[in-house]
Amino acid sequence: MVDVLIFGGLGQVGEALVATAAEFGREAETVLQLGRADADITDPEAVAAVLAEHKPIVAINCAVFQPVDLCESEPGAAFAVNATAAGELAQACRRAGTRLVHLSTDYVFGGVLRKPRTEEDIPAPPSIYAVSKLAGEHLVLAASPTHMVVRTSGVYGTAREGHGTAPFIERMLERAQAKMGTQVVTDQVISPTFAEDLARAIWDLLRCGGTGVFHAANRGEMSWFELAEYVFDKVGTRRFLAPTTAAEHGAPAPRSAYTALDNRRLRRLVGTDMPPIRDALERYFAARHGELQTVSASE
Repeated sequence: MVDVLIFGGLGQVGEALVATAAEFGREAETVLQLGRADADITDPEAVAAVLAEHKPIVAINCAVFQPVDLCESEPGAAFAVNATAAGELAQACRRAGTRLVHLSTDYVFGGVLRKPRTEEDIPAPPSIYAVSKLAGEHLVLAASPTHMVVRTSGVYGTAREGHGTAPFIERMLERAQAKMGTQVVTDQVISPTFAEDLARAIWDLLRCGGTGVFHAANRGEMSWFELAEYVFDKVGTRRFLAPTTAAEHGAPAPRSAYTALDNRRLRRLVGTDMPPIRDALERYFAARHGELQTVSASE
């Protein structure tokens, strides 16, 4: 019996959901990961067929069109996956009697507010990617009152080989180990989130019957530069890292200066918050790169 279907399930979050399922009393075989070859969410017939075959209690949508900058040049593809397909999946789940958990992003927030964003804060998406994800949120929530949207931030983890792009910290680690000169922006602040901690939050929210919008990100905030600095310090090659600004970097997609998240509704429903950012980073590096030792930037 399959209780949970994960669309886009071979990426970092899908792998983490399976890895943590047993902690919440779920047998691994009751959680089925679906890649694009198994069920392309832009194909309504394929989605309906897989829901009819497995009759899951819950579906989790991790499928997304990225990277953020690519969405600026391919808006049709971004909206097809992030909005239209998410809405059609939500409707199909409603018809099948399946609850849907849809993953979204901190990037839906814009403006100049400099405090962690709660679920009550009004989004102001600054890019095609962000607009398409916010549209997907609205379509999912409109489909059924039992559906849930989970916004997160700067996710890192381990995807199935050949699926997804390497997370930012892995790209930084590669550059740090190669002693490559690297510039990273100091004026974009997020809440980097370990995929396994996000997965645990999703299982907790399902256990507690969560509906509507929730934020689920590791506690605290970091600029992209501070995150890169953490990685370069691990390797002891801090001297190869230099700060820059978003204006100097000139990425195609505009990004907000501050999108750290406050998990207010999660705390109220579950009773606990997610672990701090640095605790999560330490656990990730200990598990994935245990050979690395923290070296001071001066060495």
